[in-house]
Amino acid sequence: MKRILILSLSAVLVLGIAGCQANQESTLTTQAADIQIATESQTDASSETTKDDSKANTSVKTAETSSKGTAETTVNTATVTVEGTWQSASMVEKEENKSEPEFYVRFTRNEIQYGHMSAEGEFVNDRSDKITRLDVTIEGKFLIQAESQKAGKYTFKTSEKDLGIMEYYTTWDEAAFADNYVGGSSISKCK
Repeated sequence: MKRILILSLSAVLVLGIAGCQANQESTLTTQAADIQIATESQTDASSETTKDDSKANTSVKTAETSSKGTAETTVNTATVTVEGTWQSASMVEKEENKSEPEFYVRFTRNEIQYGHMSAEGEFVNDRSDKITRLDVTIEGKFLIQAESQKAGKYTFKTSEKDLGIMEYYTTWDEAAFADNYVGGSSISKCK
């Protein structure tokens, strides 16, 4: 009698565990399909190219792994701009022995604008470089590539440790960033 009871109980447990595993597999399959659909819709939205060459080329990276071990993807960057005014890390001495940033920076959808602050505290654009690539992650990290006749190809990339700092590299090649970092041209967000 005990054997029958133990065998019956064991059969119920085995069937219950098998049912749970099948349900988990079904849930995982459904979640994977949802992720694939979301990824495809992001890719479709970003793969549309504009006919106006003056607009920045934006891209979507899928399934990139962040340092926290969580999945990270870029957002649709069709309407993304970098907010605020930024200032260079390098300082220059102005009149009356006052030091101020060598240059200030503002971003539009298509340009990086370099300038100075007027006596009234307004940004004055001195020159602009065309943005050729603009990526932004869900975490708010930017990778911006631009080109100028003076500096050639360069990249601003959000610091891994601080979203308020963008590091400057004199290349577009991410593999060569370590050798092409220029700290004095890196920028931080003005407060």
